Amino acid sequence: MNRNASISDNLCASYDGFSDTERRIADFILQNMPDVARLSVREIADKSNTSGATVSRFVRKIGYDSFADLRLAIAGEQGDADFTAGKPVSEVSLDDIDASVQFVLENKIQELQGTAKALDKDRVKRTINLILQSDNILFAAVGNSIPVCSNFAFRLGQIGIRATCPANTEMMILASLSLRRNDLVIIVSSSGYSHRLETIVDNAEDSGTPIIFITSNPMSKLVQRADVVLSAISRDQLLTGPQFATHVPEDFIIETLFMFLLTYGKNVGELTWMERKSLGRDKETRPTFS
Repeated sequence: MNRNASISDNLCASYDGFSDTERRIADFILQNMPDVARLSVREIADKSNTSGATVSRFVRKIGYDSFADLRLAIAGEQGDADFTAGKPVSEVSLDDIDASVQFVLENKIQELQGTAKALDKDRVKRTINLILQSDNILFAAVGNSIPVCSNFAFRLGQIGIRATCPANTEMMILASLSLRRNDLVIIVSSSGYSHRLETIVDNAEDSGTPIIFITSNPMSKLVQRADVVLSAISRDQLLTGPQFATHVPEDFIIETLFMFLLTYGKNVGELTWMERKSLGRDKETRPTFS
């Protein structure tokens, strides 16, 4: 568990790794966070249709010595929270658009704040150094994480850093067969689960290529195999469920890294000027005449 993240953020991040029984407990806690600090283990077990022993094991699994410790942590978070007037909506509804928009906004703000807090300075420095020292960067992802990688690869190309993001995971696997020691692999995966990504990691390890892993799942097997892990704090479980990742925190990490690269990259000013010279004419607007 990420101690810099809130309890709800950690539960959302680890949700895919829970059993069905553990998910019932997690669901109850996420949906009733203000009340949990006032309940006992037996009460939570009854309300989540589990047992007291199961709740106790679950509490230890998420990093707390006892339910009393979890309850105290929740109480502390609730005391620090800045709640808006009225009862917050638990789902998006056209019956109350203003409250729904505010609900989404508050969750996204908490994602960004949690992600910023989780960005360890030593890991950021190492990531920047690996990017700047690499001969070529291969991006790897599955599903709707691919556009996140494609955007980063394009932006790296704008400042003279060689990076490729193949169109699909199968092509990424083929590209990983040609990796070299001085290359770099950057993997983006909210869930952290994919056999195809594991294959790419296998190939990277065989070639001695460093791996940067951006994920919102601290329990992913790939966390232990990456050279650098950058944690994204996601609250998608509260909004859309784990199958519809929005990638706002991953995009924030990428934007932050890009800002550092703009500052510390070589010849960034000259490369930016060359890109503007090469592509600027295509972006010009010309008057139309009737």
